[in-house]
Amino acid sequence: MDALGIEWTLLLAQIINFGILIILLRAFLYQPVLKMLNARKERIAQSMKDAERVSAAAREAEQEKAKVLEQARREAQEIRAQATRDAEKIAQDVRGRAEQEATDIRMKAQADAAKQVELALADANKQIADLAIMATEKLLGRELANKAEQQRFVAEFLAESGSKGK
Repeated sequence: MDALGIEWTLLLAQIINFGILIILLRAFLYQPVLKMLNARKERIAQSMKDAERVSAAAREAEQEKAKVLEQARREAQEIRAQATRDAEKIAQDVRGRAEQEATDIRMKAQADAAKQVELALADANKQIADLAIMATEKLLGRELANKAEQQRFVAEFLAESGSKGK
């Protein structure tokens, strides 16, 4: 290889130097860079796992929030429906009591009116009887002997004429 201008000793020294350089580069540069890249790769993978876990937790929290909101809506609607039913029941009770009170008042008023009519008729009958006795006494020009009997007779007459008129 002398013809090519290559010296064996120099070639051998360069190969040994190149081998030492590769060993040194591998030991001090390649291995630390690989370790750093692997560590970075692991950190990125861990960050991706953490991000996925956080994302899953966020989705789960969102679903839980939706469930809670839906439950709250259902409960609110149920409360509203119950309040409506209660209000209708109370209104119905109030109407029933008012109708009962109105009926009671009407019945009492009718009873009072009937009582007043009876009292007025009784008073009118008494006055008519007294007037009839006075008119009879005046016509006869004397006082009747048995006033009580005369009053009973007039009262019976008025009762009979009152029942025929009805």
